[in-house]
Amino acid sequence: MSQGEFYKDQYDKSLDCKNEINTSLSTPIGILTVLIASLYFASTNFDFNENYIISIAFVIVGSISLYLLAASIFHLIRALSDFHNGYDYAYLNDTDVLDIYYHGLVTFYLSQPGASATTSILPAEKEFEEYILQELIKSTGINQKNNKSKIFQRFKCHKFMIYSLISLSLLIIPFGIDFWVKKNVEKVYRVRMESIIPS
Repeated sequence: MSQGEFYKDQYDKSLDCKNEINTSLSTPIGILTVLIASLYFASTNFDFNENYIISIAFVIVGSISLYLLAASIFHLIRALSDFHNGYDYAYLNDTDVLDIYYHGLVTFYLSQPGASATTSILPAEKEFEEYILQELIKSTGINQKNNKSKIFQRFKCHKFMIYSLISLSLLIIPFGIDFWVKKNVEKVYRVRMESIIPS
């Protein structure tokens, strides 16, 4: 395998990896949505006035869950955009731009004293291949660094997401106790009559 083929293969792989990472980020988005909905459901259906010890336990575990979910969302956003910096991937120039550059090289070598069409094409092709090789090396390096950063942020997102899942699982204990207490308490209904129906 030549050096040019090697770097072309690495360039293609770096762009494929970028697409794979972006596609894989849809799963954490769905899971985080479910976890946030679970925390919201538990918080809105919990009776904080019933038992203060259970309420304190619920608030502590709920706060930890909220922090872990926020950390997971933060790293998910970093994996998607890196905030204000963004992930600027490098690409080769468009083929028409490269063709103009190549013909400019041929014209340059043709303009040299004693140059002919056959002697001008060989150095122009050699310089063009060196240019493409350098562009592939530069672009691949940028893309690989971006991919490594995105993979690291995705890993951190998954880590905090798992921690928040464990924390929300612990939230079931105070929520279940509260639910059991409310279930066994008889409901008292108050009826207030506004007006008497005439007979």
